[in-house]
Amino acid sequence: MSGRTSFLNSVLATPSSGHGQVTAAIRSSMLSTLFENTRPLLLSGLASAFVALVALIRVHQRWAALWLIADLCLLAARLGIAHAYVVRSRTEAAHPAPWATRYAPVSLLACFLFGIGTMACVMSPDAELASLAVMVTAGILGGIASRNAALPYLAIAQICLGALPIGLGALLAPRGGSWILVPPLFMYIAAMASVVRRHYKVLVALMTAEQRHAELAARFDAALAHMPHGLCTIDSAGKVIIANRRTAELFGATVDMLKLNVPLPEFIGHVGLAKFGETLRRQLVEQCAVWLSKEESPFDMELNDGRQLAMTRNPVPDGSAVIIIEDVTERRESEAKILYLARHDPLTGLSNRRELRDEIERILRRSASNRASAVAVMYLDLDGFKQVNDRLGHHAGDEVLVTVADRLREMLQREELVARLGGDEFAIAFENATVSGAVALAQRIIRQIARPFWLTTGEAVSIGTSIGIAFAVSGESFERLMKRADAALYDAKEAGKGTYRLSTAEDIRCGTR
Repeated sequence: MSGRTSFLNSVLATPSSGHGQVTAAIRSSMLSTLFENTRPLLLSGLASAFVALVALIRVHQRWAALWLIADLCLLAARLGIAHAYVVRSRTEAAHPAPWATRYAPVSLLACFLFGIGTMACVMSPDAELASLAVMVTAGILGGIASRNAALPYLAIAQICLGALPIGLGALLAPRGGSWILVPPLFMYIAAMASVVRRHYKVLVALMTAEQRHAELAARFDAALAHMPHGLCTIDSAGKVIIANRRTAELFGATVDMLKLNVPLPEFIGHVGLAKFGETLRRQLVEQCAVWLSKEESPFDMELNDGRQLAMTRNPVPDGSAVIIIEDVTERRESEAKILYLARHDPLTGLSNRRELRDEIERILRRSASNRASAVAVMYLDLDGFKQVNDRLGHHAGDEVLVTVADRLREMLQREELVARLGGDEFAIAFENATVSGAVALAQRIIRQIARPFWLTTGEAVSIGTSIGIAFAVSGESFERLMKRADAALYDAKEAGKGTYRLSTAEDIRCGTR
Protein backbone atom coordinates (compact mmCIF):
# COMPACT_ATOMS: atom_id res chain seq x y z
CA MET A 1 0.00 0.00 0.00
CA SER A 2 2.85 2.38 0.87
CA GLY A 3 4.51 1.67 -2.48
CA ARG A 4 1.28 2.42 -4.34
CA THR A 5 0.84 5.65 -2.37
CA SER A 6 4.42 6.70 -3.07
CA PHE A 7 3.94 6.05 -6.78
CA LEU A 8 0.73 8.10 -6.88
CA ASN A 9 2.40 10.94 -5.01
CA SER A 10 5.20 10.94 -7.59
CA VAL A 11 2.76 10.98 -10.47
CA LEU A 12 0.70 13.78 -8.91
CA ALA A 13 3.75 15.85 -7.93
CA THR A 14 4.14 19.42 -9.19
CA PRO A 15 7.82 20.09 -9.97
CA SER A 16 9.39 23.50 -9.47
CA SER A 17 9.51 25.79 -12.47
CA GLY A 18 11.35 28.92 -13.49
CA HIS A 19 9.10 30.77 -11.03
CA GLY A 20 10.42 28.83 -8.04
CA GLN A 21 8.86 26.20 -5.84
CA VAL A 22 5.14 25.72 -6.36
CA THR A 23 3.15 26.84 -3.32
CA ALA A 24 0.55 24.69 -1.59
CA ALA A 25 -2.23 26.93 -2.88
CA ILE A 26 -1.05 26.61 -6.49
CA ARG A 27 -0.61 22.83 -6.13
CA SER A 28 -4.16 22.59 -4.84
CA SER A 29 -5.39 24.59 -7.83
CA MET A 30 -3.48 22.32 -10.20
CA LEU A 31 -4.92 19.17 -8.63
CA SER A 32 -8.40 20.59 -8.99
CA THR A 33 -7.93 20.90 -12.77
CA LEU A 34 -8.45 17.12 -12.96
CA PHE A 35 -12.11 17.66 -12.09
CA GLU A 36 -12.83 20.85 -14.01
CA ASN A 37 -14.28 20.94 -17.52
CA THR A 38 -15.06 17.24 -17.88
CA ARG A 39 -16.33 17.67 -21.45
CA PRO A 40 -12.92 16.81 -23.05
CA LEU A 41 -12.75 13.78 -20.73
CA LEU A 42 -16.18 12.63 -21.87
CA LEU A 43 -15.36 13.12 -25.57
CA SER A 44 -12.02 11.30 -25.35
CA GLY A 45 -13.69 8.43 -23.45
CA LEU A 46 -16.40 8.17 -26.10
CA ALA A 47 -13.75 8.26 -28.86
CA SER A 48 -11.95 5.36 -27.19
CA ALA A 49 -15.23 3.46 -26.84
CA PHE A 50 -15.96 4.14 -30.49
CA VAL A 51 -12.67 2.52 -31.55
CA ALA A 52 -13.47 -0.48 -29.35
CA LEU A 53 -16.95 -0.71 -30.88
CA VAL A 54 -15.54 -0.56 -34.43
CA ALA A 55 -13.00 -3.25 -33.50
CA LEU A 56 -15.80 -5.46 -32.15
CA ILE A 57 -17.83 -5.01 -35.32
CA ARG A 58 -14.95 -5.65 -37.74
CA VAL A 59 -12.92 -8.38 -36.04
CA HIS A 60 -15.62 -10.05 -33.92
CA GLN A 61 -13.12 -10.81 -31.16
CA ARG A 62 -13.87 -11.18 -27.43
CA TRP A 63 -11.06 -8.76 -26.49
CA ALA A 64 -12.86 -5.98 -28.35
CA ALA A 65 -16.04 -6.57 -26.34
CA LEU A 66 -14.11 -6.63 -23.07
CA TRP A 67 -12.29 -3.44 -24.11
CA LEU A 68 -15.55 -1.67 -24.86
CA ILE A 69 -17.14 -2.67 -21.52
CA ALA A 70 -14.05 -1.83 -19.46
CA ASP A 71 -13.56 1.46 -21.27
CA LEU A 72 -17.12 2.61 -20.54
CA CYS A 73 -16.81 1.53 -16.90
CA LEU A 74 -13.58 3.45 -16.41
CA LEU A 75 -15.06 6.50 -18.14
CA ALA A 76 -18.05 6.37 -15.77
CA ALA A 77 -15.70 6.01 -12.79
CA ARG A 78 -13.63 9.05 -13.78
CA LEU A 79 -16.70 11.16 -14.44
CA GLY A 80 -18.21 10.00 -11.14
CA ILE A 81 -15.12 11.00 -9.12
CA ALA A 82 -14.97 14.40 -10.82
CA HIS A 83 -18.68 15.02 -10.23
CA ALA A 84 -18.47 13.97 -6.58
CA TYR A 85 -15.59 16.37 -5.97
CA VAL A 86 -17.42 19.27 -7.62
CA VAL A 87 -20.55 18.60 -5.55
CA ARG A 88 -18.53 18.35 -2.32
CA SER A 89 -16.56 21.55 -3.04
CA ARG A 90 -19.79 23.51 -3.40
CA THR A 91 -20.76 22.86 0.21
CA GLU A 92 -17.37 22.70 1.94
CA ALA A 93 -13.71 23.46 1.40
CA ALA A 94 -12.84 20.07 -0.11
CA HIS A 95 -9.10 19.57 -0.63
CA PRO A 96 -8.47 18.00 -4.06
CA ALA A 97 -5.50 15.83 -3.04
CA PRO A 98 -7.52 12.86 -1.67
CA TRP A 99 -9.78 12.98 -4.69
CA ALA A 100 -6.78 13.12 -7.04
CA THR A 101 -5.36 9.95 -5.48
CA ARG A 102 -8.65 8.24 -6.33
CA TYR A 103 -8.80 9.66 -9.83
CA ALA A 104 -5.18 9.10 -10.92
CA PRO A 105 -5.06 5.26 -10.83
CA VAL A 106 -8.36 5.07 -12.69
CA SER A 107 -7.11 7.45 -15.40
CA LEU A 108 -3.80 5.57 -15.71
CA LEU A 109 -5.65 2.27 -15.98
CA ALA A 110 -7.92 3.74 -18.67
CA CYS A 111 -4.88 4.92 -20.68
CA PHE A 112 -3.20 1.53 -20.29
CA LEU A 113 -6.36 -0.25 -21.39
CA PHE A 114 -6.66 2.11 -24.35
CA GLY A 115 -3.03 1.45 -25.28
CA ILE A 116 -3.50 -2.33 -25.12
CA GLY A 117 -6.69 -2.01 -27.20
CA THR A 118 -5.00 0.09 -29.89
CA MET A 119 -2.06 -2.30 -29.91
CA ALA A 120 -4.48 -5.12 -30.70
CA CYS A 121 -5.99 -3.00 -33.47
CA VAL A 122 -2.57 -2.35 -35.00
CA MET A 123 -1.74 -6.05 -34.84
CA SER A 124 -5.02 -7.04 -36.48
CA PRO A 125 -5.12 -7.77 -40.23
CA ASP A 126 -7.60 -4.89 -40.68
CA ALA A 127 -5.51 -1.95 -41.97
CA GLU A 128 -8.39 0.51 -41.73
CA LEU A 129 -8.97 -0.39 -38.06
CA ALA A 130 -5.25 0.09 -37.40
CA SER A 131 -5.33 3.52 -39.06
CA LEU A 132 -8.40 4.50 -37.01
CA ALA A 133 -6.69 3.42 -33.80
CA VAL A 134 -3.55 5.44 -34.57
CA MET A 135 -5.54 8.54 -35.53
CA VAL A 136 -7.76 8.46 -32.43
CA THR A 137 -4.72 7.78 -30.22
CA ALA A 138 -3.02 10.93 -31.54
CA GLY A 139 -6.13 12.98 -30.81
CA ILE A 140 -6.75 11.59 -27.31
CA LEU A 141 -3.12 11.92 -26.24
CA GLY A 142 -3.00 15.48 -27.56
CA GLY A 143 -6.05 16.25 -25.43
CA ILE A 144 -4.37 14.70 -22.38
CA ALA A 145 -1.25 16.84 -22.96
CA SER A 146 -3.42 19.94 -22.88
CA ARG A 147 -5.95 19.02 -20.20
CA ASN A 148 -3.57 17.48 -17.65
CA ALA A 149 -0.54 19.74 -18.24
CA ALA A 150 -0.97 21.13 -14.70
CA LEU A 151 0.23 17.69 -13.50
CA PRO A 152 3.05 16.99 -15.95
CA TYR A 153 4.17 13.64 -14.53
CA LEU A 154 0.64 12.27 -14.71
CA ALA A 155 0.15 13.61 -18.24
CA ILE A 156 3.42 12.11 -19.53
CA ALA A 157 2.65 8.78 -17.84
CA GLN A 158 -0.77 8.74 -19.53
CA ILE A 159 0.79 9.56 -22.91
CA CYS A 160 3.35 6.78 -22.56
CA LEU A 161 0.77 4.21 -21.45
CA GLY A 162 -1.44 5.14 -24.39
CA ALA A 163 1.23 5.39 -27.09
CA LEU A 164 3.99 2.86 -26.37
CA PRO A 165 1.75 -0.20 -26.86
CA ILE A 166 1.10 1.00 -30.43
CA GLY A 167 4.87 0.86 -31.08
CA LEU A 168 5.01 -2.64 -29.65
CA GLY A 169 2.01 -3.64 -31.75
CA ALA A 170 3.65 -2.21 -34.88
CA LEU A 171 6.76 -4.32 -34.28
CA LEU A 172 4.74 -7.47 -33.66
CA ALA A 173 2.20 -6.94 -36.44
CA PRO A 174 2.09 -9.69 -39.08
CA ARG A 175 1.86 -7.12 -41.83
CA GLY A 176 5.21 -6.14 -43.26
CA GLY A 177 6.34 -2.55 -42.87
CA SER A 178 4.30 -1.70 -39.75
CA TRP A 179 7.58 -1.00 -37.93
CA ILE A 180 7.74 2.30 -39.83
CA LEU A 181 5.26 3.68 -37.25
CA VAL A 182 7.79 3.35 -34.42
CA PRO A 183 10.17 6.31 -35.12
CA PRO A 184 7.41 8.93 -35.60
CA LEU A 185 5.62 7.46 -32.59
CA PHE A 186 8.59 8.22 -30.34
CA MET A 187 8.90 11.67 -31.91
CA TYR A 188 5.23 12.22 -31.14
CA ILE A 189 5.71 11.17 -27.50
CA ALA A 190 8.69 13.55 -27.18
CA ALA A 191 6.68 16.37 -28.76
CA MET A 192 3.75 15.80 -26.43
CA ALA A 193 6.10 15.73 -23.44
CA SER A 194 7.54 19.07 -24.59
CA VAL A 195 4.04 20.48 -24.96
CA VAL A 196 3.19 19.31 -21.44
CA ARG A 197 6.28 20.95 -19.96
CA ARG A 198 5.66 24.20 -21.81
CA HIS A 199 2.00 24.33 -20.82
CA TYR A 200 2.99 23.54 -17.25
CA LYS A 201 5.39 26.50 -17.07
CA VAL A 202 2.75 28.80 -18.51
CA LEU A 203 0.17 27.56 -16.01
CA VAL A 204 2.55 28.01 -13.08
CA ALA A 205 3.35 31.54 -14.23
CA LEU A 206 -0.32 32.40 -14.60
CA MET A 207 -1.32 30.86 -11.27
CA THR A 208 1.61 32.53 -9.50
CA ALA A 209 0.65 35.89 -10.95
CA GLU A 210 -2.98 35.29 -10.02
CA GLN A 211 -2.00 34.32 -6.48
CA ARG A 212 0.14 37.43 -6.09
CA HIS A 213 -2.66 39.54 -7.49
CA ALA A 214 -5.09 37.98 -5.03
CA GLU A 215 -2.68 38.60 -2.14
CA LEU A 216 -2.20 42.21 -3.18
CA ALA A 217 -5.94 42.63 -3.58
CA ALA A 218 -6.51 41.15 -0.13
CA ARG A 219 -3.91 43.46 1.40
CA PHE A 220 -5.38 46.42 -0.44
CA ASP A 221 -8.88 45.53 0.77
CA ALA A 222 -7.61 45.15 4.34
CA ALA A 223 -5.77 48.46 4.18
CA LEU A 224 -8.77 50.13 2.58
CA ALA A 225 -11.11 48.80 5.26
CA HIS A 226 -8.90 49.73 8.22
CA MET A 227 -7.34 53.03 7.14
CA PRO A 228 -8.27 55.95 9.42
CA HIS A 229 -9.35 58.18 6.54
CA GLY A 230 -12.14 57.86 4.05
CA LEU A 231 -10.96 57.01 0.56
CA CYS A 232 -12.78 56.91 -2.72
CA THR A 233 -11.64 57.06 -6.31
CA ILE A 234 -13.33 58.81 -9.19
CA ASP A 235 -12.85 58.05 -12.85
CA SER A 236 -12.12 60.60 -15.57
CA ALA A 237 -15.85 61.34 -15.79
CA GLY A 238 -16.00 62.21 -12.08
CA LYS A 239 -17.95 59.11 -11.04
CA VAL A 240 -17.12 57.29 -7.82
CA ILE A 241 -15.90 53.75 -8.52
CA ILE A 242 -14.41 52.76 -5.13
CA ALA A 243 -15.26 53.85 -1.59
CA ASN A 244 -14.16 52.31 1.71
CA ARG A 245 -16.09 51.67 4.92
CA ARG A 246 -14.49 54.63 6.70
CA THR A 247 -16.09 56.99 4.18
CA ALA A 248 -19.53 55.90 5.31
CA GLU A 249 -18.53 56.13 8.98
CA LEU A 250 -17.27 59.70 8.61
CA PHE A 251 -20.63 60.78 7.25
CA GLY A 252 -22.51 58.86 9.96
CA ALA A 253 -23.91 56.42 7.41
CA THR A 254 -23.73 52.69 6.72
CA VAL A 255 -21.83 50.85 4.01
CA ASP A 256 -25.13 50.12 2.28
CA MET A 257 -25.49 53.84 1.62
CA LEU A 258 -22.30 54.01 -0.45
CA LYS A 259 -23.74 54.57 -3.90
CA LEU A 260 -21.14 53.90 -6.60
CA ASN A 261 -20.98 54.77 -10.30
CA VAL A 262 -22.51 58.19 -9.66
CA PRO A 263 -20.88 61.67 -9.76
CA LEU A 264 -19.05 62.67 -6.60
CA PRO A 265 -21.56 65.40 -5.56
CA GLU A 266 -24.41 62.90 -5.85
CA PHE A 267 -22.36 60.37 -3.91
CA ILE A 268 -21.81 62.89 -1.09
CA GLY A 269 -25.48 63.81 -1.06
CA HIS A 270 -26.61 60.20 -0.91
CA VAL A 271 -24.18 58.99 1.76
CA GLY A 272 -25.15 61.91 3.99
CA LEU A 273 -28.88 61.69 3.38
CA ALA A 274 -29.70 60.29 6.82
CA LYS A 275 -27.58 62.70 8.86
CA PHE A 276 -27.26 66.00 7.01
CA GLY A 277 -30.80 67.18 6.68
CA GLU A 278 -32.08 68.41 3.33
CA THR A 279 -30.73 71.97 3.61
CA LEU A 280 -27.17 71.02 4.49
CA ARG A 281 -27.21 68.12 2.02
CA ARG A 282 -28.18 70.45 -0.83
CA GLN A 283 -25.52 72.96 0.17
CA LEU A 284 -22.78 70.35 0.28
CA VAL A 285 -23.78 68.91 -3.08
CA GLU A 286 -23.63 72.37 -4.67
CA GLN A 287 -20.34 73.26 -2.97
CA CYS A 288 -18.79 69.93 -4.00
CA ALA A 289 -19.77 70.51 -7.62
CA VAL A 290 -18.16 73.96 -7.55
CA TRP A 291 -15.05 72.53 -5.89
CA LEU A 292 -14.69 69.92 -8.64
CA SER A 293 -15.05 72.53 -11.38
CA LYS A 294 -12.44 74.87 -9.84
CA GLU A 295 -10.03 72.09 -8.88
CA GLU A 296 -9.32 73.68 -5.51
CA SER A 297 -8.15 71.67 -2.52
CA PRO A 298 -9.13 70.86 0.13
CA PHE A 299 -12.91 71.04 0.30
CA ASP A 300 -14.03 71.67 3.88
CA MET A 301 -17.39 70.44 5.15
CA GLU A 302 -18.98 71.18 8.51
CA LEU A 303 -21.65 68.67 9.51
CA ASN A 304 -24.71 69.15 11.67
CA ASP A 305 -22.99 67.54 14.66
CA GLY A 306 -20.17 70.08 14.56
CA ARG A 307 -17.59 67.77 13.03
CA GLN A 308 -15.41 69.14 10.26
CA LEU A 309 -14.39 67.01 7.28
CA ALA A 310 -11.73 67.91 4.73
CA MET A 311 -11.80 66.34 1.27
CA THR A 312 -8.56 66.38 -0.72
CA ARG A 313 -8.19 65.39 -4.35
CA ASN A 314 -5.06 63.69 -5.70
CA PRO A 315 -5.15 63.62 -9.52
CA VAL A 316 -3.93 60.63 -11.53
CA PRO A 317 -2.43 61.07 -15.04
CA ASP A 318 -5.28 59.14 -16.71
CA GLY A 319 -7.78 61.78 -15.57
CA SER A 320 -9.08 59.90 -12.55
CA ALA A 321 -8.40 60.98 -8.98
CA VAL A 322 -8.09 59.61 -5.45
CA ILE A 323 -10.24 61.45 -2.92
CA ILE A 324 -9.12 61.44 0.72
CA ILE A 325 -11.75 62.37 3.32
CA GLU A 326 -10.43 63.19 6.78
CA ASP A 327 -12.03 64.17 10.06
CA VAL A 328 -10.09 67.35 10.87
CA THR A 329 -12.21 68.44 13.83
CA GLU A 330 -9.52 67.89 16.45
CA ARG A 331 -6.80 69.27 14.20
CA ARG A 332 -8.74 72.44 13.45
CA GLU A 333 -9.57 72.85 17.13
CA SER A 334 -5.89 72.40 18.00
CA GLU A 335 -4.87 74.88 15.30
CA ALA A 336 -7.44 77.36 16.57
CA LYS A 337 -6.21 76.85 20.12
CA ILE A 338 -2.59 77.37 19.08
CA LEU A 339 -3.56 80.50 17.16
CA TYR A 340 -5.54 81.75 20.14
CA LEU A 341 -2.64 81.17 22.52
CA ALA A 342 -0.28 82.93 20.12
CA ARG A 343 -2.44 86.06 20.29
CA HIS A 344 -3.83 85.97 23.84
CA ASP A 345 -2.52 86.05 27.37
CA PRO A 346 -2.83 82.53 28.86
CA LEU A 347 -3.58 83.82 32.41
CA THR A 348 -6.30 86.41 31.79
CA GLY A 349 -7.50 85.43 28.32
CA LEU A 350 -6.99 89.03 27.15
CA SER A 351 -5.27 89.87 23.88
CA ASN A 352 -1.49 90.02 24.04
CA ARG A 353 0.87 92.63 22.63
CA ARG A 354 0.91 90.98 19.18
CA GLU A 355 -2.87 91.05 18.89
CA LEU A 356 -2.91 94.65 20.19
CA ARG A 357 -0.36 95.69 17.56
CA ASP A 358 -2.34 94.10 14.71
CA GLU A 359 -5.62 95.61 15.90
CA ILE A 360 -4.18 99.12 16.34
CA GLU A 361 -2.56 98.95 12.90
CA ARG A 362 -5.92 97.93 11.40
CA ILE A 363 -7.60 100.80 13.22
CA LEU A 364 -4.95 103.25 12.03
CA ARG A 365 -5.41 102.10 8.42
CA ARG A 366 -9.16 102.54 8.67
CA SER A 367 -8.87 105.93 10.31
CA ALA A 368 -6.44 107.13 7.63
CA SER A 369 -9.34 107.24 5.18
CA ASN A 370 -11.65 108.88 7.76
CA ARG A 371 -9.92 111.89 9.28
CA ALA A 372 -12.85 112.47 11.63
CA SER A 373 -12.19 109.11 13.37
CA ALA A 374 -9.71 109.55 16.22
CA VAL A 375 -7.71 106.61 17.59
CA ALA A 376 -6.70 106.48 21.24
CA VAL A 377 -4.60 104.13 23.38
CA MET A 378 -4.61 103.83 27.17
CA TYR A 379 -1.54 102.43 28.89
CA LEU A 380 -2.35 101.05 32.40
CA ASP A 381 0.03 100.07 35.18
CA LEU A 382 -1.20 98.71 38.52
CA ASP A 383 -0.11 100.59 41.66
CA GLY A 384 0.86 98.49 44.66
CA PHE A 385 0.75 95.19 42.79
CA LYS A 386 4.36 94.33 43.63
CA GLN A 387 3.54 94.45 47.34
CA VAL A 388 0.70 91.95 46.82
CA ASN A 389 3.09 89.54 45.10
CA ASP A 390 5.80 90.01 47.73
CA ARG A 391 3.46 89.67 50.73
CA LEU A 392 0.95 87.03 49.56
CA GLY A 393 2.77 85.25 46.73
CA HIS A 394 2.36 84.95 42.99
CA HIS A 395 -0.82 82.91 43.29
CA ALA A 396 -2.56 85.84 44.95
CA GLY A 397 -1.07 88.15 42.35
CA ASP A 398 -2.50 85.99 39.55
CA GLU A 399 -5.95 86.17 41.17
CA VAL A 400 -5.73 89.95 41.21
CA LEU A 401 -4.66 90.11 37.56
CA VAL A 402 -7.56 87.88 36.50
CA THR A 403 -10.03 90.05 38.43
CA VAL A 404 -8.57 93.21 36.92
CA ALA A 405 -9.07 91.69 33.46
CA ASP A 406 -12.69 90.86 34.29
CA ARG A 407 -13.40 94.38 35.54
CA LEU A 408 -11.89 95.94 32.43
CA ARG A 409 -14.02 93.71 30.18
CA GLU A 410 -17.17 94.75 32.03
CA MET A 411 -16.47 98.44 31.47
CA LEU A 412 -15.51 98.33 27.81
CA GLN A 413 -17.66 98.32 24.70
CA ARG A 414 -17.51 95.50 22.20
CA GLU A 415 -15.43 97.48 19.72
CA GLU A 416 -12.83 98.42 22.36
CA LEU A 417 -9.84 96.09 22.73
CA VAL A 418 -8.13 95.41 26.04
CA ALA A 419 -4.78 93.63 26.20
CA ARG A 420 -2.30 92.51 28.82
CA LEU A 421 1.19 93.58 27.83
CA GLY A 422 2.96 91.61 30.54
CA GLY A 423 3.38 91.73 34.31
CA ASP A 424 0.89 94.25 35.68
CA GLU A 425 0.66 96.35 32.50
CA PHE A 426 -2.50 96.56 30.37
CA ALA A 427 -3.54 98.55 27.30
CA ILE A 428 -6.85 99.60 25.78
CA ALA A 429 -7.32 100.67 22.16
CA PHE A 430 -10.42 102.27 20.68
CA GLU A 431 -11.43 104.49 17.78
CA ASN A 432 -13.93 107.32 17.38
CA ALA A 433 -12.42 108.58 20.63
CA THR A 434 -12.79 112.01 22.19
CA VAL A 435 -10.76 113.57 24.93
CA SER A 436 -13.76 113.83 27.23
CA GLY A 437 -14.77 110.23 26.55
CA ALA A 438 -11.25 108.94 27.14
CA VAL A 439 -10.93 110.93 30.37
CA ALA A 440 -14.31 109.65 31.62
CA LEU A 441 -13.32 106.06 30.84
CA ALA A 442 -9.98 106.48 32.61
CA GLN A 443 -11.72 107.84 35.70
CA ARG A 444 -14.13 104.87 35.78
CA ILE A 445 -11.26 102.43 35.42
CA ILE A 446 -9.34 104.05 38.27
CA ARG A 447 -12.38 103.79 40.51
CA GLN A 448 -13.08 100.15 39.60
CA ILE A 449 -9.49 99.07 40.15
CA ALA A 450 -9.43 100.85 43.50
CA ARG A 451 -12.23 98.62 44.81
CA PRO A 452 -10.97 95.85 47.16
CA PHE A 453 -10.04 92.48 45.65
CA TRP A 454 -11.29 89.47 47.63
CA LEU A 455 -8.99 86.49 47.27
CA THR A 456 -10.02 82.85 47.51
CA THR A 457 -8.31 82.78 50.90
CA GLY A 458 -10.91 85.30 52.16
CA GLU A 459 -8.37 88.10 52.43
CA ALA A 460 -9.00 91.49 50.84
CA VAL A 461 -6.29 93.47 49.08
CA SER A 462 -6.34 96.95 47.60
CA ILE A 463 -4.37 98.31 44.67
CA GLY A 464 -4.69 101.19 42.27
CA THR A 465 -3.81 102.04 38.70
CA SER A 466 -2.17 104.82 36.75
CA ILE A 467 -3.13 105.51 33.14
CA GLY A 468 -1.43 107.21 30.23
CA ILE A 469 -3.57 108.25 27.25
CA ALA A 470 -2.32 109.03 23.76
CA PHE A 471 -4.25 109.99 20.61
CA ALA A 472 -2.80 108.88 17.31
CA VAL A 473 -1.69 111.46 14.76
CA SER A 474 -1.64 111.02 10.99
CA GLY A 475 0.94 108.51 9.79
CA GLU A 476 1.96 107.47 13.28
CA SER A 477 3.27 103.95 13.91
CA PHE A 478 2.21 101.56 16.63
CA GLU A 479 5.58 101.82 18.37
CA ARG A 480 5.55 105.59 18.55
CA LEU A 481 1.92 105.70 19.71
CA MET A 482 2.70 103.26 22.53
CA LYS A 483 5.80 105.24 23.50
CA ARG A 484 3.71 108.38 23.86
CA ALA A 485 1.11 106.52 25.94
CA ASP A 486 3.94 105.15 28.10
CA ALA A 487 5.33 108.66 28.54
CA ALA A 488 1.89 109.87 29.69
CA LEU A 489 1.74 106.92 32.12
CA TYR A 490 5.12 107.98 33.52
CA ASP A 491 3.68 111.45 34.10
CA ALA A 492 0.70 109.92 35.96
CA LYS A 493 3.08 107.93 38.19
CA GLU A 494 5.10 111.09 38.87
CA ALA A 495 1.87 112.91 39.80
CA GLY A 496 1.28 110.54 42.71
CA LYS A 497 -0.26 107.44 41.07
CA GLY A 498 -3.95 106.54 40.98
CA THR A 499 -4.54 109.11 38.26
CA TYR A 500 -4.26 109.61 34.48
CA ARG A 501 -2.38 111.89 32.13
CA LEU A 502 -2.79 112.77 28.45
CA SER A 503 0.05 112.79 25.97
CA THR A 504 0.85 116.47 25.32
CA ALA A 505 1.56 118.34 22.12
CA GLU A 506 5.15 118.59 23.30
CA ASP A 507 5.34 114.77 23.37
CA ILE A 508 4.18 114.67 19.76
CA ARG A 509 6.70 117.28 18.62
CA CYS A 510 9.61 115.73 20.47
CA GLY A 511 8.69 112.13 19.83
CA THR A 512 8.13 111.49 23.58
CA ARG A 513 10.73 111.64 26.29
